[in-house]
Amino acid sequence: MGISINGPSGIDTKTIIDALVGIEQNKVKKVQNARALDQLKIDAYSKVRSLLTDIKTKAAALSKASSFDLFQSKSSNEKAVTATGGSGTVDGTYDVKVFQLASNEKMISKDGLITSQTAALSSLVTPGVINVDGVDITIDDNDTIQDLRMKINTATKPNGDKLGVSASVIKMSDTNYRLVLSSKNTGSEGVAYSDVSGTVLQGLGIVGADGSKGNVNQAIRVNSELQGMMGSEGNTIQFTGTDHNGNSVSFQYITNATDAATQAEVFLERVEKAFNGTVDASFEEGTGNLIINDKVTGSSKLAISSLTVNGSEIASPTENLAIGTEGTGVLTAGRDSFFSLEEIYMSSATNSVSGAFTGVTFDFHSTSVNESVNVALTRDADGIQKKFQELIDSYNTLVDYAKNATMYADPTDDNSLRGELAGDSTLMSMVTQMRTALKQDFGLFGSSGKYTNLTMFGLKTDVTSGKLSVDETAFKKGLESHFDDLVNIFSTLGVSENTSITLGRNTIDTRSGKYTIEEVDAQHLRIQLQGSTEWYTSDARIGDIVSFSDGPVKGLTLTSPAGSIAAGGNTFTFSKGISTILDESINKLINTKDGLITLRQESWKKSMGQKDDRIDRLEDQIERYRLRLTSQYAAMERAMSDLTSQAGNVVTAFQNMQSS
Repeated sequence: MGISINGPSGIDTKTIIDALVGIEQNKVKKVQNARALDQLKIDAYSKVRSLLTDIKTKAAALSKASSFDLFQSKSSNEKAVTATGGSGTVDGTYDVKVFQLASNEKMISKDGLITSQTAALSSLVTPGVINVDGVDITIDDNDTIQDLRMKINTATKPNGDKLGVSASVIKMSDTNYRLVLSSKNTGSEGVAYSDVSGTVLQGLGIVGADGSKGNVNQAIRVNSELQGMMGSEGNTIQFTGTDHNGNSVSFQYITNATDAATQAEVFLERVEKAFNGTVDASFEEGTGNLIINDKVTGSSKLAISSLTVNGSEIASPTENLAIGTEGTGVLTAGRDSFFSLEEIYMSSATNSVSGAFTGVTFDFHSTSVNESVNVALTRDADGIQKKFQELIDSYNTLVDYAKNATMYADPTDDNSLRGELAGDSTLMSMVTQMRTALKQDFGLFGSSGKYTNLTMFGLKTDVTSGKLSVDETAFKKGLESHFDDLVNIFSTLGVSENTSITLGRNTIDTRSGKYTIEEVDAQHLRIQLQGSTEWYTSDARIGDIVSFSDGPVKGLTLTSPAGSIAAGGNTFTFSKGISTILDESINKLINTKDGLITLRQESWKKSMGQKDDRIDRLEDQIERYRLRLTSQYAAMERAMSDLTSQAGNVVTAFQNMQSS
């Protein structure tokens, strides 16, 4: 801090010192400005990292064949049936009927048995080991109903999974508590319960004395010898009735001269179909009477109310062989769903059914006994294009940022600004990498598709801005006629003419191309990139797995059973899809350990540290300079003061001499 001295000289030394020091401080400001530019570059590359990560994310959304499994579903009754498409789904329309929904099993203890939730169960049952859903649980002498509930809910299977049942206690009154065991999954199978030792479950009424739940399936006998009519022509059999749930059933069948056994099989299938697939039909041995067994356990409305054979009505046409009932411990019997797909009758333990048609999952929400629900699935071209457009938009955002960040100020325009990365060619190189990946032509790597690049799917480049755009019409046309080609362009594929050779894993070192594979011996394969003369031998086989550690196939793993390679070798085409290419390229740039962006930022951080040291040294020098100037000007003022004093003395002496 300067000292203002206004001594004999009359000079404002503080102002002079501040001015001289200010000149030196300009050196500090110059370094500070350079440091600020380094920080701007660091921040700019953080932005670039974010933009590249966004491209990586959007590319990942198109990296698998399943990424393109987008379908639009339309149901004539969405309250009853909906559907979703998955891998392998094709556009199609399906007729669906739902006769019964799947439901959960619920078991309940006896009413009025447990009078206190804090009293030991040993006063009511014999403690021991119970088995619930395949897991043994020990019930001790002093365990209460709440302890039993907790032990069931906290028990786990050997793999650590919870049991497929949840336990709860319902308070019916102050002196009446009941244990409820609810299956977590739907289906008629429910949960398996048993007493391994003791009588806990039997005593509570969950299982009967024989260890079963006590469920009974209804069964009826049709008192008419129908089997003997099979194989002869012109017999007419008609009946009406109801299925398990009380839905109306009507049936008519006219026999023909087909082989009796074949005729009987067809007849029984028709009976089962008439009951919506909820029954099993058979002929009683010895009598030839028709036996109909309800597939659904518990209370049932299964019945045949009228039977007519060749125009004659049969009196008292049926008798019950078994009355459908639920066991005393069954609150709700578990049920399967019964439904038909394209008039094919099926059942399932759940209300979500897949596998009947490749890739299609049907979800049942309510029954539609008297209505055939029409469900249509069409590929969602708009949804796929949206995902593609999001990737292109991410790339264009990077292009815009790179253009502005690397721009120099226009010397003729006072309002023109210099970009924070002006003169930095690295960023533009990154943009070029992204563009090259998106414009990759996979025909160069042996693709058998007709459409081998995204340009064929309508991708266009604006030569002025460098940005990309998508021709919507061309994209949808390509999607419609060359869907698999689009999937292959984005997905990493390994394809061989030999179905025994399948792709395992690959790394960033694995190169796309068409290869020839030959068997060296039982433990090794060798591989050659077509067009090259060099062969690369695999590592020793591990089971059916063969790995390569050198050359263009470094990191490649194949599944190829010993002896599966044909004499003379087989071809194998490996192609990294655009998603993988972008992912690998971007990872090399944004890796927090040794990515290019990280290295550049670390370089600028180091530069900032050096500038901080430079600023400290300069500020120290300037302070010493200020002190030196202050000291020098103070010395000057003292010297001038001494001279002034001496001059005064001389004048006084001279005056004294004159007076004398």
